[in-house]
Amino acid sequence: MTESVQKSDFAAYIQQKRKAAGLTQEELARQLYVTKSTVSKWERGVSYPDISLVRDVCQALSISEHEFFTACDDVAAKREKRDATAYRSLLRGWSRFFTWAYLLAAAICLICNLAVYHTLSWFWIVLTALLLAWCCTGLPLEQRIPHRPFVFAVSATGCLFLLLFACWGYVGGAWLGFGIAVTAVCAALPWGLFLLVKFCPKHRGFPALVMAAVTAWTAALVALCTAVTGVSVAQGLSLTAMAYVPAWLLFAVAAYLPAHPCLKAGLYCLVADFVLPFFNLTLNALFPEPGALTLWDYLHWPPLRDFFAPSFWQSAQNGPQINVAVFVLGLFASAVVLAAGIVLQVRQIRRKRKS
Repeated sequence: MTESVQKSDFAAYIQQKRKAAGLTQEELARQLYVTKSTVSKWERGVSYPDISLVRDVCQALSISEHEFFTACDDVAAKREKRDATAYRSLLRGWSRFFTWAYLLAAAICLICNLAVYHTLSWFWIVLTALLLAWCCTGLPLEQRIPHRPFVFAVSATGCLFLLLFACWGYVGGAWLGFGIAVTAVCAALPWGLFLLVKFCPKHRGFPALVMAAVTAWTAALVALCTAVTGVSVAQGLSLTAMAYVPAWLLFAVAAYLPAHPCLKAGLYCLVADFVLPFFNLTLNALFPEPGALTLWDYLHWPPLRDFFAPSFWQSAQNGPQINVAVFVLGLFASAVVLAAGIVLQVRQIRRKRKS
């Protein structure tokens, strides 16, 4: 620590070391998995870092723990130093407990498997299960491992697949292989989202990338399930596309259309209203059914006064026409909201021009 930095001025010391490391408050907060306001409180002397963050703060600022605690050489810092030492000792104790407990369990299962079957069979299932359990209990307590959340996620995912492969090797059966494939596809979504958040958090198209990742994941899962169950993959993907078309339209309006909220609401209503005929017509094209509604039925409306007659809604014979009635009434409601939104949008543009 330089002489220009007073020992009691912990806030100034943290700020100086952060700038020396070439980090902004936001970048330091991201490395420590805290908010920017938390780092700001440290640099304004409002609060101290939590004892569980001491090691990570020192690593991010390239300082030793001795320098860290010397910088805040007051009563509170001394108390936190004692708490930090006790906390690290507690973590080390629990980590050793879990490690030795799992090793003991593995050794007992190894001896039992060899003594009873004279070969290693179900032991591999137990071993991989114990590895997965250690990844979830012992690994998070290891303070010396850098980037613990990432290491934990990789290790837990790897051990999960080792466990599934061990079960497949012991039990056999195509169903378990299908389960492994489904698990792989399911694990792809959180990992894909993690990579997007890690490497593209400020990209202009970040929301679209997330939406595209979810869409691709759904399509892959549907393709896998339909291929295994014998259902037509083309029909499964067509139904998936049918479901995501309105979802993408609503997403595009919400994320990228710079319009008045009332105008956006009108577009939401319009898209939602067209979902009904779109779904019915698409399903009829994929699975033809006699008497199903056609495009002409949605465009050729009966007299509007029929929609408001109680007998029209109570008659079972008017089932298909009720769909048309719902579509027409929704279309009129959407038109009203859209008209109000256009008026408000024009007023907003005029106010901006005047200002």
